[in-house]
Amino acid sequence: MSHEKWDDEKIEQLLSNVPKIHDHRSKDDVLQRLIDDGVFDEEETKIVKKKKRNWIPITISAAALILFAILIPSFMKELNQTSEVSEESMKMESTEDTSQMEQESATELAENRTMMTMDAVNLSTAVYPDEIEGKTIFQLGLASDAADSVPVTVLIPNERIMEDFGKIKPTGVDLYNQYAPLFDESSIGFSEYHPYVGKISEQNQQVVHTLPKNPPYDSGSAGPATYEASLIDTFSYYYDEAITLDETGSPFVFSEVGMPNKPIQLKNQYNYYRHTQADGSEYLAPNFRLTFSTIEEAISAMKEEDNDIYQSVIIEGVDFKISVEGDIVTVAFTDQLDLMNYDQQDAMQMIEGILLTAANFNMQVQFNNIVQTGWQGFNFSEPLPMPIAANEVSYELVLQ
Repeated sequence: MSHEKWDDEKIEQLLSNVPKIHDHRSKDDVLQRLIDDGVFDEEETKIVKKKKRNWIPITISAAALILFAILIPSFMKELNQTSEVSEESMKMESTEDTSQMEQESATELAENRTMMTMDAVNLSTAVYPDEIEGKTIFQLGLASDAADSVPVTVLIPNERIMEDFGKIKPTGVDLYNQYAPLFDESSIGFSEYHPYVGKISEQNQQVVHTLPKNPPYDSGSAGPATYEASLIDTFSYYYDEAITLDETGSPFVFSEVGMPNKPIQLKNQYNYYRHTQADGSEYLAPNFRLTFSTIEEAISAMKEEDNDIYQSVIIEGVDFKISVEGDIVTVAFTDQLDLMNYDQQDAMQMIEGILLTAANFNMQVQFNNIVQTGWQGFNFSEPLPMPIAANEVSYELVLQ
């Protein structure tokens, strides 16, 4: 066995020493040599050459197919991504456009709602004839922070009137003696001033106040002035005059005046201004009881301010002309007035301040050159109704 193994090893060694033969000719050269040596006959030569020529397009086609197989998915993926980006961009643009349109629509809707809300909320503080059906007017002149009087009005349901009086039409004095002690002045930011000390009575078209000695209305220079203004605001709706008497029945003498008090005229031709209390509440009131002989003078004077207690209700920059025909005063704004361009409460105070001023002259107002035909229940195409009283306050708030 060792001999056989030696022989095998010897043979392998000999074979490994045989030189390797390399042929560097191309397949085409070898084929052509065989054809030249006559290995293939003429027919076989044609077949071989044909097969060789057909191999090239097949190879190219196969390579092309492989290339397409590789490139097409990549191309499709890129195309899909481009399409998705384009669609996403279009969606974003569409969303932005929609969002902008929705925002503009929401803004317009909010503005419309604000206008509708402002118009729905009744900003009026004056009392008009169509509001008093089934109610009785009760008025008080409250002592303001400025040592003057502010007129306020309460509409008391006639059911309450019947319960308290057993009749529908009590006199102004009856109303005062019944409700002044119940009126909660502090609930609307005023100091307690009512009921008056002494006795309130009436005779004919006069309200009579019988005062005790040393009444609180006789102290300080503002005392008598506030008291007189309060009497006017409290009783002018019911009576023509107020007289003050002492306990002997003689005209009362205020120490500040030094002479018997004359009858106080309750119906006067005032114009109206804005007064702001310390708590920020606003009221329309006469400007320290300054009177006017004509409606033109009264309304024209409303443009001016001569103290820091009463502010003009005429909006800054707004001007107008005044004319009178019969019992109608026409206020024509110089430039067309768009009420929606101003604070709505300020606009209402201007309109009602003029209306209340004209009412003191027993006249209605026709406003001209206003953009709005209707606003806050007013119809500007015709003379506006004449207000009965100023500064309505809630019955439930002040009378318990």
